[in-house]
Amino acid sequence: MSLTTLAGDVAILTDMNKKQAGSLIKPTDWNTLVTSVQGIGEALGQYIGQTDNRLDILEAVLSPLTDRLNGLEQEMHGLRTAIAPLLKQYVVTLSTQKVHYALGEICEISAEVRNLAGDRVTSRPWIDFLTTWGQLRAAPGFSTDVSANGSSISVRTNNEGIARVHIKSMHTENFTEAQDLQVANILETTLVGGTFFSQAIMEAPTPTSQGVTEAFTLMNSQYELAQSGPIQLFLDSYQQFPQFQTLPQLLPSVGSNWKHYRTVVVALVKDDSNPTTPDAGKGSASIQVQFRDWLGPWINGYINTFDVFVPGLIGAIGSQVGSGSFGMDLGLIQNVIEADISALGVIGRQRYYNAAIEAMDRISITTPPPYMSDLRQTVKQAVTVQQTQEAPALALKGNLLSRTPALAAISGMSRHAASAKDSADATLGTVGLLQASSTDLHKRILALDNDLQSSRQMSNVINNELTSIGQNVLKINTLDQKSVEGQINMITAQIGQINETLRRG
Repeated sequence: MSLTTLAGDVAILTDMNKKQAGSLIKPTDWNTLVTSVQGIGEALGQYIGQTDNRLDILEAVLSPLTDRLNGLEQEMHGLRTAIAPLLKQYVVTLSTQKVHYALGEICEISAEVRNLAGDRVTSRPWIDFLTTWGQLRAAPGFSTDVSANGSSISVRTNNEGIARVHIKSMHTENFTEAQDLQVANILETTLVGGTFFSQAIMEAPTPTSQGVTEAFTLMNSQYELAQSGPIQLFLDSYQQFPQFQTLPQLLPSVGSNWKHYRTVVVALVKDDSNPTTPDAGKGSASIQVQFRDWLGPWINGYINTFDVFVPGLIGAIGSQVGSGSFGMDLGLIQNVIEADISALGVIGRQRYYNAAIEAMDRISITTPPPYMSDLRQTVKQAVTVQQTQEAPALALKGNLLSRTPALAAISGMSRHAASAKDSADATLGTVGLLQASSTDLHKRILALDNDLQSSRQMSNVINNELTSIGQNVLKINTLDQKSVEGQINMITAQIGQINETLRRG
């Protein structure tokens, strides 16, 4: 019997029929049973012996493995301790509806926070959003802590681990949420071709494309109808920031390209917003968004399309000329300009100034006053200075641009020019008197000069006569009476000649 016959012995026992109560066991069956049992016992003995040998071998092999496993368990414990903070990290995902936006559109960035297992974080952590360009504002319904300048903001996630923020243009820093929404809605106005304003801007390859021309025409009417509404404020406040300075420039040329502002938004997750509580970063992410600048091309086109206003200004300003006084004409023209621009926005005033300068060049008066050239030049210079002073300033008053400029340049130059003109007229009168006095003095000097010449000639004659008299006196012979009488007569005649000369002089 052996392990090799064990299966057969077991099979014999399985095949033996069960006996009924009272049935006899035949010797053959008994012997077979005994033989099978003995075979099974021997086989089990052999198996147990072989198993003991294998266990000894296995024990020898497992003994060092047990030691290694104990060491591994210790290492795993240390590793769990070390990575415990890392297991508290979050995975942050940032997303937007699109990557490219037109200035004025609101870009909503959604941040989703999950743990390393992929489950949403429902403990409502905070997310610090930072942007390299633009202004950040929390989307409606989210708790926030806004920084002073809007380039960073802390927003608390909702119960689903989501936080949303809006990013918008730099120059709308002082806009309310309602104003931002109104501007965005205007950019969704449908054009004649069926596209939206913002869609036409984003699909156009250059600022001079046909679709852009139609969109800009719509914006012209929106700007002029808006009065002090959000869209006019949005357009006027564009130049408040140095990076947007565009005035004055030429109209966009064919082939010119769009200008874009690219911003990187970074999101940093933390458990709370308490600055006194030490918080390790729980996760971070970043996303890039690009804004297309259409305001610069629109402004340049708008302020340089002023020809349609020039004829009206020629009539309005020209009718103020002819009072006979330079100062009075200048004041009347200033009143016309002040009245016209009182209802205009900043950009509208820039276009008006361009039209006013052109109108002054083209004004033609049937009988111009003698000071017309000075008046024309003074008004042009005053308007130009006012235009230059207004363009870069654009100071905000609260969240509204000043709609009525101080007109310091026009007023100042007008007063100065009028005063200078009066002074010049007075000076011309004084100069005339001085010229008349100078002419009379010159005549008198010429007369004195002629008298002086005559006196010099008379002096020469007298000197000659006196010299001759002196010679005749020397010739007198006191011993000769005739000689004395003759020389005295000659001297007497010469003295008479001198008296005659003095009388004629």
